[in-house]
Amino acid sequence: MTKVDLIPAFLIHRRAFKDSSLLLDFFTLEHGKIRLVGRGLRNSKTPIQVFQHLKISYRGKGDLKSLNHWEADDIPRQLKGDHLILGMYVNELISRLLHEQDPHFELFEIYKKFIENLATIESLSSHWLLRLFEHQLLTELGYGVDFSCDMTGDEIQLDAVYEYQHQGGFFRSVAGKILGKSINQLLADDINNMPDLEQLKACRDLNRQRLNPLLGNKPLQSRALFFSK
Repeated sequence: MTKVDLIPAFLIHRRAFKDSSLLLDFFTLEHGKIRLVGRGLRNSKTPIQVFQHLKISYRGKGDLKSLNHWEADDIPRQLKGDHLILGMYVNELISRLLHEQDPHFELFEIYKKFIENLATIESLSSHWLLRLFEHQLLTELGYGVDFSCDMTGDEIQLDAVYEYQHQGGFFRSVAGKILGKSINQLLADDINNMPDLEQLKACRDLNRQRLNPLLGNKPLQSRALFFSK
């Protein structure tokens, strides 16, 4: 019998299960991504919330254990509009890219900081915040590349234009779309040092190029919400 008490967690996905229960996916500090049954929670008057730091306890045998206690360890947080879509997108990335019960202590703190900032930041800056999170996520999962030097070993030049080669890194190219300055801005991880709109899109395209091989052929449901607006 497994017994785990009051570990830090975020709910990242929930769906109906049997008559009155929920299947709940959590991102936890100590055990990474886990799935639990929330028995009777579909009819609860105090539903468990996404985007809120929680403390959870669970029990059980086998692969599917039961949530038996949870409490909020955070302020109430209601994301709306673009902020909600970005939060759903990040939760889907976590759900798709993390292995079950594989702890990522640093990534948990990065995610916690992302959610806290997302709730207070303006709309355009939230997209830069997302680009920074994607970069940190890839790095923490072991898919980072050298952002300080190109593939020949030369230092990234601020005014040069680059292309990206999967798992290889950057190389200078007149056909490139991303400036060396933008590469440095991603590396610097500074929310307040955002590139212009054109380079923000170049950073988006770069991160998608890095993420797509990991996500496979199954599209992200949350991405479709951007195009439905």
